[in-house]
Amino acid sequence: MTQGKIYFVRHGQTYANIDKVWHGQTDTELTPEGYEQTRKLGAYFGHYITPTVIYSSPLQRARITAEAISQCFNLQVIEDPRLMELDLGDWEGETFESLSSKGKNTLHELVHNPDFCTPNGESQNVVKSRMLAAITDINQKHQNENVVIVSHGVAISIALAHYLDNDTTQWPKYSKSNTAFSEICLRTKQLLRFNQIEHLTA
Repeated sequence: MTQGKIYFVRHGQTYANIDKVWHGQTDTELTPEGYEQTRKLGAYFGHYITPTVIYSSPLQRARITAEAISQCFNLQVIEDPRLMELDLGDWEGETFESLSSKGKNTLHELVHNPDFCTPNGESQNVVKSRMLAAITDINQKHQNENVVIVSHGVAISIALAHYLDNDTTQWPKYSKSNTAFSEICLRTKQLLRFNQIEHLTA
C-alpha cells in the first residue's frame, strides 16, 4: 500500500453505450453483458489489488459495478455524488451523431473548450473541480489504504488529464473500456496501469 495511489474503475456496459447516446447523469441501466462484466470484475479483482475502501458514484451503473467488487471483499460501498458523470443538461439522451447537428463546433467545444457548458449542463472545469475535491478528500481520509473509486468514462478521463497533462481537454486520450481498471499515483503524477481488462478474458 502506497500513499497517494488511487484505483479507478469505469462502470459496466449500459444500453446508452450500445446506442451511442449521452447518458451523463441519466441513471441508465446495465445491459446483461454489463452485469456479466461486473461479475467477472469482482471475481478477478484480487489479482489487481485487495481494496480497503470502495467509493462510487451513486448512479446505478457505477454503484452496481462497485458492489460486485465489494461483495467479494466484504466491504461497504460509500457513495459520493461528486463522482458522477459529466452532465449534458438539456442534451442528455442525445446521440453522438445528433450532438454534431447542434452546431458545427459543438463536439469540438465539448472536447477543446474546458468552459463550454451545454444548456443546464456542466463544463469540463466544473467536473474537474468536483472530481478533484472528492479524490483529495478521499485520499486524505484513507492514506496508506487501497482506495478504489468506481466512476464514469469522461469523469475519470477529465481527472486523469488534469493530473497527468494539467489540461482537461486531453481527456479523450484516456478513453477506456467498460469495467476497465486503472491506477495512478497522485504524488508522482504517474499513470501506473491503464485500461486493464484482463478480468474479461480470464
